[in-house]
Amino acid sequence: MTRFRSMLMTLGMILSFAIAMVSTGPTLVAAQATPAATPAATPIVANTGLAGATAWLVSQQGEDGSFLGFSGEPDAGTTVDALLALVAADNAGIDTSAAIDAAIGYLGSEDIALVYTQTGVGQAAKLVLGLVAAGEDPTDFAGVDPLVILEHGQDADTGIYGGGLFNHALVVLALAATDSEIPTSAIDALAASQAPNGGWGWDGSPVDDNADSNTTSLVIQALVAAGQGDSELVTNGIAYLQTTIVDGGAAYNHVEGSTADANSTAYVIQAFIAAGQDASALQGDLAAFQNADGSYVYNAETPGANLLAVVQAIPAVAEQAFPIVPADAAAFAPVTFALAA
Repeated sequence: MTRFRSMLMTLGMILSFAIAMVSTGPTLVAAQATPAATPAATPIVANTGLAGATAWLVSQQGEDGSFLGFSGEPDAGTTVDALLALVAADNAGIDTSAAIDAAIGYLGSEDIALVYTQTGVGQAAKLVLGLVAAGEDPTDFAGVDPLVILEHGQDADTGIYGGGLFNHALVVLALAATDSEIPTSAIDALAASQAPNGGWGWDGSPVDDNADSNTTSLVIQALVAAGQGDSELVTNGIAYLQTTIVDGGAAYNHVEGSTADANSTAYVIQAFIAAGQDASALQGDLAAFQNADGSYVYNAETPGANLLAVVQAIPAVAEQAFPIVPADAAAFAPVTFALAA
């Protein structure tokens, strides 16, 4: 996917991180640029598996195309997360084109995209990933160029984007997805912040006790997307993720007594897919978190439908690692991404 060049604005940034998901969180705009249904599109009818999860997710979309956040109000971050899941399902043969169009319409309405990119570097990166997935121009969307935020969001001393490794990984993924130059310092920052046990923690401290499966999984996907899939960083990261697998799936971290949850299990599946590892056992574990109506619970202790668990589970069930791109886009070849000094 070629890199677009328009740069419209530079905005301020505030870090935010949500432990349960990939961050956090209407007039249709350029709807014709969103991916069309695949020729063999499957109607959403089942209540289990990928089709069931997708049907439940679509049922949660508001009339304006948005999805609700933690506050119970329409939320840009949650809508981008849902957009990524919808494209993953569409790539897998389930027709979600109408829901994708509606989500893009919400994000492009009023000043939604502008305000969201102002929130922080991680949010700007996630918007880029959502726009790329939907086939939109990430440098010119509703008068906003979120890529500018990324290109000016790196800490000169640490090499980290956004002040934390979860957001840093999102930025590397966004740069890779847009065929943008990835600074060598961004990869060096990941090497410097990897804990001795092979994991990464969201705060960037290279300490075993601070490592977690969610950050580690996203970092691994970012490294693979940046052409570093054969590096020891990834090998050691996968070894760490193996220590977070417990009875019933993957836990948030490796601490003794940790229990499995749907989000962590889905993250680890995506990391395994990106790194070419066998994720079949974890796919079976993830299925156990699904309710009869197609939704997912977060874990056994918190029954009931969890929207963030659903949007995280769908890409994993669809066997797609980040960055997600439209099925009809040019083949993603991370080895071609250049690392700048």
